[in-house]
Amino acid sequence: AELENLAQRAEILHHHGYGVHRQMHPQRVFAAAGYGTDTMRDVVRPKGSVIHLFDAFSPRSVALDLYLERIAAKYPGTKFVRGIGVASILYADGNGDDAWKKGDLPMLLAVREGKVVAWNAGLKDFFSSADLETRVVEQWLDRAGVLFESPPSLDEICRIRPEETALLENMMKLNRLGDGGLEEEERYNCGVAGCCKSFQHEHVGVKTEAQNGLLVSEDQVLSHETGSFLCQEISS
Repeated sequence: AELENLAQRAEILHHHGYGVHRQMHPQRVFAAAGYGTDTMRDVVRPKGSVIHLFDAFSPRSVALDLYLERIAAKYPGTKFVRGIGVASILYADGNGDDAWKKGDLPMLLAVREGKVVAWNAGLKDFFSSADLETRVVEQWLDRAGVLFESPPSLDEICRIRPEETALLENMMKLNRLGDGGLEEEERYNCGVAGCCKSFQHEHVGVKTEAQNGLLVSEDQVLSHETGSFLCQEISS
């Protein structure tokens, strides 16, 4: 039973990208590594991530990829991802720390808690002649502070997000309604025909008796305009 639990734990961690070096679609590379403000569907931002923006025609890139596949198993607390260099950079939407985007490809980036803390453009520093210096790569990543031997807890990476909880509750209510176990009064009426959501919500841009459909209320707009008018009078 213990071996089965360990195997299941490892499988779940691998599914979430820990302990393996995975190739991602260019649109998902940086989000999967926790870079920037949008972490895609991850429920926890990785403490450390390693991103290899590879060049399929670069022997250096191929050699580095093979090594990252080995070292990923040594540090299951770090996410190792790779993506097509040019295409992946187009989707890198971060916190303004984009100086690394001007570097040459292929490139290796160290991401700690959502920010690029180190990068190496061209990978020349990792090679002696045509041979990859694996010790140099590991030391570089270690100094960047992105190598973690302890993976996150399963409670963290398997936590259900609030919006998923609301969806689950809605589905359970609909099932109960179909079985006659949910009173019609318990359903929230948003006023939109055909909507089957039973929890309280709003439809942006749709005006009904229950909602005005506005992102910003008229009172907020009027108060903003009044404040702007007063500022103009004071300045004049």
